[in-house]
This record gives sequence, structure tokens and C-alpha cells, in this order.
Amino acid sequence: MIKLRLLAFLLLIFSLSCVKNSEILPDDISVEEKKWREQGIEDYEFTLQISCFCIREYTLPKRIVVEKNQVISVDGIPYEEINDSSFRTINGFFDYIRETRKRNPEEENITYDPKLGYPTYIYFDISYMIADEEIGYTISDLSF
Repeated sequence: MIKLRLLAFLLLIFSLSCVKNSEILPDDISVEEKKWREQGIEDYEFTLQISCFCIREYTLPKRIVVEKNQVISVDGIPYEEINDSSFRTINGFFDYIRETRKRNPEEENITYDPKLGYPTYIYFDISYMIADEEIGYTISDLSF
């Protein structure tokens, strides 16, 4: 009887250890997003650095300018000339996190600014079996 209980307990512990972070904390994004949205910031700038298996120029830090919650420019180049979905607003990054979590990534690492709630680091690896599809975003130097 004791062995059966011990086995059941060990199976429970093992199954909980296999649960992904996004399944344990499903509301972390809503708490942080609420913090961000409560600020009412619509015009701001930030530095974005993308980490991926990409050409070097793509991974260099870029200054993103947002006005009225729309990306206006990337490193001084009008956004409509670039039209790359990796260059998002902060609200767009919250949407990206939600959408990517629906794909059940095998790994994710997300940190948020403790005061304003915006994501400062986002990393997803959808599948360990697929090479070079991992991507990370570092958001820094936010000013408004």
C-alpha cells in the first residue's frame, strides 16, 4: 500500500515537472499587459534587438519609433518601406506572445519590466527538432 502511494506521488511530481511555464502561469501576460495599458502610453521609442539565425544586419539593435500605437520608423526608415512584422509596438509584442503560446512552444522565456509591465525579453523555441526556428526579442531603452 505504501509503495503504491509512493509510486502515485512520484508520478504526480513527474507529471507536474513536465508542464510548460506558459501552462503554469497563464495569466502572467494579462497582469503585465494591464500594467502596460494602464500607463496610457501611445507615443514612445525603444531599442529592439532580434536574436535568430539570420543575417548579421537583421540582428543589430534598431530604434523603433511608435506614434499613436503604430510603428512609424525603424532606425529612421519609414516603416511602410520595411514592412517587417518583427518590428512591432509593445501591444503587438503582447499579441505575438499570446499567438505563439497557442503553438505550444517547447521552450519560452519571457521577462517583463517590473514597473511598466512591457516585455523586455521574449524567447520562443517552437520545436527542439527544428533547427534555426528559435527567435528572441530584447526590448530596451524605452523612452516616451
